[in-house]
Amino acid sequence: MLNTPLNDDEYDQLDDLLAVISPQALDVAGLEGLLTALVIGPGDIAREAWLPLVWGDTAPADAKAVEAATVLVLRHEQYMRTWMQKDPASFEPIYECGGAWTAQAWTAGFEAGMQLAPAGWDALRAAEPALLAPFARAGDDWDEAVTPSVIRIHSHFHPPAPAKAAKVGRNDPCPCGSGKKYKKCCGEGK
Repeated sequence: MLNTPLNDDEYDQLDDLLAVISPQALDVAGLEGLLTALVIGPGDIAREAWLPLVWGDTAPADAKAVEAATVLVLRHEQYMRTWMQKDPASFEPIYECGGAWTAQAWTAGFEAGMQLAPAGWDALRAAEPALLAPFARAGDDWDEAVTPSVIRIHSHFHPPAPAKAAKVGRNDPCPCGSGKKYKKCCGEGK
C-alpha cells in the first residue's frame, strides 16, 4: 500500500488536510519538493527530522487531520523513493502536472529538504553549482531547469550500479579476442 501513488483525489484531500493542520503547513507542491530533496540527496534523514517541516511552525491542533495527512505523506514519500530508484529519468514535479501547485512552492520545499543535510549539499554546490541554480529561482526559465537538475542531482548522489559483465561460458569465444574457446584459452584450468 505504501508504494501506491496518490491519486488526484488523494492529492486534493492531502492539500485540504495540510491547510486545516496549520496555515504554515506545506502544500502538496512544497511537500513533494521536500520529499524529492530527501530522496535524491545525500544520506538518509529520519522522519522525525523532516515531518515537522511539513506541518509548519505551529504545533498541529487537529490530531485526526494530522493522522490522516501523515498516512498520505508517508505513502507519497515511499512512492517517491520507489520511483527514483526504478526510473529517475522519468521524474516530473507535480507542478508540471496541472493543478494550482506552483514551482515556487515546490522549490521552497526542496530548499527546506536541503537544509536538513547542509554538508552534503554544500559539497555538491562546490562541485557542480549549476545543478542547484534553478532552486535560486533566478532568470526567466528557471522552472524548466528543475527537472533536468533533479535527475542529474539524483545520479550525483546515487550513481547507477555498473552493469554486470556477462558470464562467459566454457564453450563461448574467449573475450580476450584470441579466437579460441574460453575453456582452451583464459578459462583453462578454471
